[in-house]
Amino acid sequence: MFSAYISYLQEKGMAENTIISYTNDLNCFFTDLHIRPEDYVTAADIRKWIGDMVNPTDVKPLAITTINRRLNSLRGFYSWAIRQEKLQHNPMQDIQDLKNAEEENEKIMWLTEDEFERLLEKLRKKTVKSRGVNPEEKYRRDRAIIYLLTYAGLRVEELSNLKLTDLDLELKRLRIVGKGRKIRTLPISNTLLAEIQDWLVFRAEMAKQKTHVMDSPYVFYSQRSPKFTIRGIQTMIESYSLPRKKLTPHMFRHTFCKWMLKATNNDIEKVRRLAGHSNIATTSKYLKDSYDDLADAVDSLPRF
Repeated sequence: MFSAYISYLQEKGMAENTIISYTNDLNCFFTDLHIRPEDYVTAADIRKWIGDMVNPTDVKPLAITTINRRLNSLRGFYSWAIRQEKLQHNPMQDIQDLKNAEEENEKIMWLTEDEFERLLEKLRKKTVKSRGVNPEEKYRRDRAIIYLLTYAGLRVEELSNLKLTDLDLELKRLRIVGKGRKIRTLPISNTLLAEIQDWLVFRAEMAKQKTHVMDSPYVFYSQRSPKFTIRGIQTMIESYSLPRKKLTPHMFRHTFCKWMLKATNNDIEKVRRLAGHSNIATTSKYLKDSYDDLADAVDSLPRF
């Protein structure tokens, strides 16, 4: 099948150097994955291969232009194989080129462990200024929200739409409806499980006192509504902003991705699946170290 594809490129009148480039790119893919051209390949296989090129263990990472050229070679091969009915599944259908996200990386902000600890302290001490608001209720709800954003990496709309039926505490997992109505299942860590259980116990007590809580199918509610809106969550999060760092719900998602990369030794495919990224390039941008990470690395040099 591979030789037939090369013959097809030659018949198209493609330049010899271009054909050589296509051949080398495809051979790299088949060799790296230890497969034959006719073998069944999934999008997950492609994404893992991209991850290995973006973050190799023992060689210099490939340039984004080189990776995209290889992806384009694969795209051409599998499109041809589908048209010729040599294969029935195109694993490149949902694979996009990587983007050079250097400028975007500079805008990504996350919390350090010290900042997260200071935030929890601020949660405990912040005075409730709204009349008629139960301070304990607000503290427990806001804390549970911040833990879910940080330890599950939820988007703000995913958290707002989270229903009680999406929680499976016995199996320790969350059912999340993400972008494009794509559903993903997330494991719940023991740390997050304790926070969720604590909130649900308190929520059940509130349901006995408030009709809109009793009738709400959602995990989180507001003072007057059975659902805590996206805007309401954004305003709540912003109210806890730290000195020189304005907080947003998405900052906690960045924190989750950054912390998970560290916990998984930079396994971007695992983090991609947990975060619900459709493109691994979105996940790979978190590989860039923060200034504090670089400073810590310099301070760890041997002293003589």
